[in-house]
Order: sequence, then structure tokens, then C-alpha cells
Amino acid sequence: MFTYRTLSTDLEPPDVEQVAERIAAARQAWFSSPNKYSTLMQALPRLISDAERLLLDTPGEAAYRDACRTAADMYILARGVLKHLGRIDLAHLAADRAMRYATESGDPLMIAWAHWNVGQIMLSDDMHDIAYDIARHGMEQIEPAIADGDYRHISVYGGLHLLASIALTRGGDDSGARELLRGPAYALAQRVDEQRPMVGLFFGSTNVAIHMVSVEYEMRQPAAAIRLADEIDLTKVVSTERRTTHLCQVARACEDLGDDAASLVHLLRIERECPEELDHKRLLREMVRSLARRARPSWAPEVRYLAERHRILV
Repeated sequence: MFTYRTLSTDLEPPDVEQVAERIAAARQAWFSSPNKYSTLMQALPRLISDAERLLLDTPGEAAYRDACRTAADMYILARGVLKHLGRIDLAHLAADRAMRYATESGDPLMIAWAHWNVGQIMLSDDMHDIAYDIARHGMEQIEPAIADGDYRHISVYGGLHLLASIALTRGGDDSGARELLRGPAYALAQRVDEQRPMVGLFFGSTNVAIHMVSVEYEMRQPAAAIRLADEIDLTKVVSTERRTTHLCQVARACEDLGDDAASLVHLLRIERECPEELDHKRLLREMVRSLARRARPSWAPEVRYLAERHRILV
């Protein structure tokens, strides 16, 4: 992140199409691979340096805009990875660069996506008012392009609605968050096929339902969150990352209700989906550690084995 492109020693400049293909492959790994952390931590450093080199070595305005679009895409991916690794400082930097390059690309879709990306990191840093303002501004930016756009534009537009709903909830406007999800967000979700790759990662009817669970959990209503979660068919969610994030929230809701056995079941589901989540996410590791301390004799061995598999000291 701090190696400036002018310091690169590569003799051959990277090609935009090749870098774009590598970003697409890295994103696919991030959203579907059980080894996503290992894969992305190996791939991201070179992707960052190559994306920066594109901006230095690409001649012509049209080609430069393509390079900016590619660099923005890469930094949007990097922000998500860095957030889950707990490096909020670097995630802020990645989100800022994504917004800058998206703006320079002049692509309304990429600009809206960059707004969603910045809003996500603001939520991660407890700046929900700013996240909401960014979401609303992003909606205004992309809305004129909806009529002539395709499912990708609707997906990003819908994703900004989901972002705004969580920001409203954290700001104390739970009724506004519910109305946004049950009204505009749900209506938009009916217009897209959530099995499409890009849509499934960010939007769709199931993702709206998942955000309804999140709203209830954020409002400290764990019983309501679990009741809504019971109606969600996670097989419709194409993103492993989205499934594990949702399962983590359900596990926390079970924990809040004192149902430790159910919490363990969801932690084991997360491990089955992506074992590396328990290696890298501090929150999950703390949950396992806390659960081990209160485990009943009948299922205490399962918790201990889970902790041992991921080198969690209990």
C-alpha cells in the first residue's frame, strides 16, 4: 500500500486486461474459496503494485480511464479483505484510493460502487452518520443511470440502500431502517436475479432478508433476529463471505440469548464454510474462547476440539 508506483523495478508494464482478469479471479476466490485469506494475502500485494503501474504506463485518455476503473476495482476488493483482517487503517486508505480512481474513470457504475465501498469502511469505524450521507449521495449519483443501465446498476443501487439501512439502525432510526428494507430495497430486489455473480455478492432478495436480521440484531433484539434468520435459505447466497458473516451474527444472537449450544452449531457451520475465518477473525476467536469457558460437559469436547484446530488458547 505504501510502495509508490515510481519505485517499481518491473521492466515490462502490466496489461489492463490481464490485471482485470487477475482481479476478477481474486474476487472470486475471496467470495467462494475456503482458503480465501491465504489466497488474497498472496495475490493482493502484486495486484496493488500492478494496478498502480497501469496508471503510470497507460497512454491516452480512454486507456487511462480504463486503468482508473481497474485500479478502483482492485482497491474495492482490497478494502473488504483488509477490513476482515482487522486493518481498518489500511482499509480506509484503500477506500479513499478506490473513490479517487473511480471518480477519474468517469464511470457512474464504478463511482456508485466506490460510494458503497467508502460507506462500508465508515460503518466499520463507527461513523454511521457519514456512512448514511455517503450512501444517499451514491444513490443520487447512480439513479440517473438506472434507466439505461442493466442489472449491475440496480444491484449497486440496491446495495447502497442496504448500506443506508444499517447506518440508520446504528443512528437509532430503527423504523426508518425497516421501512427502507421492506419498501424500496425489497422492490429493487424483485428486479434482479440474485444468482447472477455480481448481484449475488451484493444484492438480491436473500441479502435484503439478511439485512433485516442485521437490523434486529443491531437493535439488540436477538430473538427477533433469530426468528427472521430461521426463514432464510442460505443456499441461495452465492457468496461464502456473505454466508459466514450472517452466520457469525446469528451465532452472536444465540449467545446473547444464552443458547450456547446453538451458538456452537453456527460456529461449526462457519468452520465448514471457510475454516480460515476462525484463524483470522478476532471476534470469532473470542467467541470460541468465551464459549469454551462456559461449555457444559456434554458438548465441551466439541468446543475444545474447535479451539485446538485453530490454535485458540482457552
